[in-house]
Amino acid sequence: MKTAIFCAAVMAGCTIMGCSRAVEQKSVPPSGHFYLDKTADFSSVGRVAILELENQSVSQAELPRVLTQELSDGIGKKHLFSVQIIYKGDTEWQSLELNRIKSFSLQDWAAVRKQLKADALIFGTITRYRSYPQFLVALNIKMVDLRDGKLLWAIEDVWDSTDKNTELRIKEFYETQMRTGYQPMEWQVVLNSPKAFHKYVIYEVTRTLPENK
Repeated sequence: MKTAIFCAAVMAGCTIMGCSRAVEQKSVPPSGHFYLDKTADFSSVGRVAILELENQSVSQAELPRVLTQELSDGIGKKHLFSVQIIYKGDTEWQSLELNRIKSFSLQDWAAVRKQLKADALIFGTITRYRSYPQFLVALNIKMVDLRDGKLLWAIEDVWDSTDKNTELRIKEFYETQMRTGYQPMEWQVVLNSPKAFHKYVIYEVTRTLPENK
């Protein structure tokens, strides 16, 4: 009888502990791909130009500008280098023919460096986008050294608010980066606000850059 009671108590305890573990479950790192040239000296990159993101999604026209600005702000917070955005309507975009960026030669990179007075260039594409109530952002971003044309950094990933692991990472983002001021929604504000979800995505993008030493 005592043995049966003991076993029942252990099983009840395991059930409670199991529930606790479910609540405290940790997220898995993003499953997308990113590249970082670990031989590169990022401290030698003083100024970076960020091109307005290309939009391959069927979303609103202002999305590229919105996400490009968020990307610029997120990179600025890393304090690695100064950043400047070049939009499609800017004269530099037209004169440097930045629409053909994917086929640039070393001479083209040199011309960009000279005109923009930058050491590196960040450019990329919004490949997919879905807005509220089920956010999804898919990005492909690259950073090229204008001094030699080498790829310094790249990331390609998808952030889907309906994914359970993404939800766990959103909670961690909220707890470490937002914390207070969003009651009663708390972390769920990221699932209900396009601006907050964009900030979360860019936070994960810029985390793959090196830390400022």
